[in-house]
Amino acid sequence: MKFTLFCVALAALMSMGQCNPDFRQIMQQCMETNQMTEADLKEFMASGMQSNAKENLKCYTKCLMEKQGHLTNGQFNAQAMLDSLKNVPQFKDKMDEIASGVNACKDIKGSNDCDTAFKVTMCLKEHKAIPGHH
Repeated sequence: MKFTLFCVALAALMSMGQCNPDFRQIMQQCMETNQMTEADLKEFMASGMQSNAKENLKCYTKCLMEKQGHLTNGQFNAQAMLDSLKNVPQFKDKMDEIASGVNACKDIKGSNDCDTAFKVTMCLKEHKAIPGHH
């Protein structure tokens, strides 16, 4: 149950809205690539998604964003994220608020691509641009 809640939260975080089979496969691939475990993810969620994340979690976030087209060559692709969200019915009435948050986070740069992805994600969370975190 906790992993399902994490899945839903992370899916919203990554703009998918729900844990469909394709997103589960992406999550699994990124977990394996970055040597993440379900326990690591649960621990991060239990901490309230605090920003003191390990490097493998940051790179996991990068992997998820890249596979969805939301991070390209270490740069957050705000338009790609907005384009994917505007096609999700439950987000249509929240697009102004989401767009405001996405735009506030679009120029964030970290010390490397993993750090950038993580900082963008935390910024989106802070600006309530993450569906389901309002």
